[in-house]
Amino acid sequence: MISKKGKRRMEYNGAVYYWFVRKNREGVPRIHILSEDKKVNLEFPLFDSEVSTTRQEIERLLKRHIYPDDPWGPDDL
Repeated sequence: MISKKGKRRMEYNGAVYYWFVRKNREGVPRIHILSEDKKVNLEFPLFDSEVSTTRQEIERLLKRHIYPDDPWGPDDL
């Protein structure tokens, strides 16, 4: 079980994920995405530090992870 404090919850492709933005040691903001079962632990650079990160951006990053050969994912999602 992961701590949910300070994280946003979302369901995607039948699984539950938690995401948050945190600065790394160098002070650069990074997006972190964790699956509820801890099998997925992703970290990406922030797209634009001046714009809020949206659910659509998190979904795009998850699609890129789940379908690495097709960054747009299947047509039916």
